[in-house]
Amino acid sequence: MLIDSHCHINSEELRKDAQEIIRRSYEANVKKLIIVGCDLDDSLEAVELAHKFSLPPNSCLLTPTCYASIGIHPHEAKRYETIPEEFYKLVNDEKVVAVGEIGLDYHYDLSPRDVQKKIFELQLNFAEEVNMPVILHIREAMDDAMKILHAHKNLKLLFHCYAGGLKFLDEVLEMGGMCAFGGALTWKGKGSEELREVFRIIPADRILLETDCPYMAPVPMRGKTNEPAFIKFVYERAAQERNTSVEELEKIIENNFENFFRTK
Repeated sequence: MLIDSHCHINSEELRKDAQEIIRRSYEANVKKLIIVGCDLDDSLEAVELAHKFSLPPNSCLLTPTCYASIGIHPHEAKRYETIPEEFYKLVNDEKVVAVGEIGLDYHYDLSPRDVQKKIFELQLNFAEEVNMPVILHIREAMDDAMKILHAHKNLKLLFHCYAGGLKFLDEVLEMGGMCAFGGALTWKGKGSEELREVFRIIPADRILLETDCPYMAPVPMRGKTNEPAFIKFVYERAAQERNTSVEELEKIIENNFENFFRTK
């Protein structure tokens, strides 16, 4: 069983072909995935799709088990003053397993940094209030993010598309953080070399794998629109880097996924 812990089937690039993408995912042995929200509308759609593709046991169609997360991405932070009231209703939905993706993005700075920090804090408080794990988007902002996160010691944290390098790895692990790795594990370049080094040394119980589709397609699909079915290439490279079999890695990832998101 393969698991994609972070995908955007609710994105403009994928939603029109969602049914076919889900079918291909199942055929590629992807049996669980999380559809991630980035603003209110996006989150509502993530939950809707998670239900749409959760078929009754007697259905003749086969799909992965789909879950959803709800959150406000740092790019969208400037559009919000507070947590949408709808989020308080959505967290009670059986398909919602996390708050995210939330965080800080200083690479694009599409929202002012002070606004990003404010909305990030509000959402961390919200996650504590509703007792849910958090999916983090932190890009070129690890210093500020870690300062904020240290004030929220009781949260379960998943660093989506981990980009803290070796510099922040020990601190992340000391906080109990999980790290998710995707297509970048398969890429060439200095950044991916360090990422693979991180992946080789991180404890087995702290890793998850993801596509972040439609973005970050792995080799040999680099340059194409990513989708959950391509997670198999991430598993293959990840198993190679850890000198283990794909089958053994599948067991590790499944256990980590279920423990972190409480899907059992």
